[in-house]
Amino acid sequence: MTKGERDSLTRFVTRQAGHQLGFVRNLCNENSYTYNRKGTNRVAAMVLDPLGGLLSHHEEIRQTEVGDHHILRNRKDPEAVYLLGHMDTVFPPDHPFRRCRRAGRWLVGPGTGDMKGGIAVVVYALKALADIGWLERLNVTVMLSADEEIGAVTSAPFYRRERSRAAACLVAECGGSAGEIVVSRNGKAGARLECVGRDRHVGRGTSEKQSAVIEIAHKIIALEGLNDFLPGVSLNAGKVEGGLGPCTVAAHAECLLDIRWREEEHFNRLKRRINRILKVRAQAGCRCKMTILNHRPAMPLTEERKSMFRRLKLVGRTVGIDIAGEHRRGTSDANYFGAAGIPTLDGLGPVCEDDHTPKERILISSLAERTLLLAHFLARYAEP
Repeated sequence: MTKGERDSLTRFVTRQAGHQLGFVRNLCNENSYTYNRKGTNRVAAMVLDPLGGLLSHHEEIRQTEVGDHHILRNRKDPEAVYLLGHMDTVFPPDHPFRRCRRAGRWLVGPGTGDMKGGIAVVVYALKALADIGWLERLNVTVMLSADEEIGAVTSAPFYRRERSRAAACLVAECGGSAGEIVVSRNGKAGARLECVGRDRHVGRGTSEKQSAVIEIAHKIIALEGLNDFLPGVSLNAGKVEGGLGPCTVAAHAECLLDIRWREEEHFNRLKRRINRILKVRAQAGCRCKMTILNHRPAMPLTEERKSMFRRLKLVGRTVGIDIAGEHRRGTSDANYFGAAGIPTLDGLGPVCEDDHTPKERILISSLAERTLLLAHFLARYAEP
């Protein structure tokens, strides 16, 4: 890329900064809670509008419970650079955190960082490359999913299908609070723990109960004891439900578990420990089972990824952005590509703080900075 082209790229991104900020606000003001299928599809339409003129091949993957997924390409050849983004957020339609507002240097709103701001970075980076005539030199594929926040239950098969066509993968989840780029991630599984006992009226006495609530309480305490039994391992018992009422011994109880690990080989060891815990009965007659609902493999820090990050860091310096790498305990759709050995970097979205909370916000100036960084890095893949 010549100096004139680099300058043109910078001018385009700077000139479009106001439009890009408005684009983020519009995306965030449209609720796209994962199970708000209509809202998520409206967000998709807003994103597809600018992308449709840039990437001519469009595959729509229809869904019934969540929004539809979309794959857009400018070529049908393999060895593409994949750009991943998700349109769903964690905030239900009736949540009080519904609208964007500007607060000084920050844009506060649902999904600003996770990850509608990142989608805007992808869209405007591609628009910038198209503006200087470089997009046609790239082989690029954009995947937009609608269920990342629940573990990519329906989109994961398409990531597995597509990663064999990928030369590299770049994901615009939010950057760290100091602009860090994600170079590795934990693995994660979502699971349901179910305990079955025997119901009866408490008026028959309290001895020799077979209460599913008591049984699951013992299991939760034991499972929580697995935290950090291996480096990076965490287990959290979240939502818990069970029983009919205070005067009935509970015949059924269940809870949702979040299980994370740093090394993929640790997952099988963790499952064996969990299974041993589930076999021990606190009350005769009760039984428990765990069902894995979703699974993302760990994304390790490889030598190839270190090299890729060094190249990104060099690109950052050419545009005046100094970046650091970080390991993130959270997971994203990047895990599916990174775990398969595809050169993958994440966290290319804007600087964000307090995502998944009513204080979620992005640093407005970082929108243009990350757009410029991504555009210049993509241009490296178009150079001979």
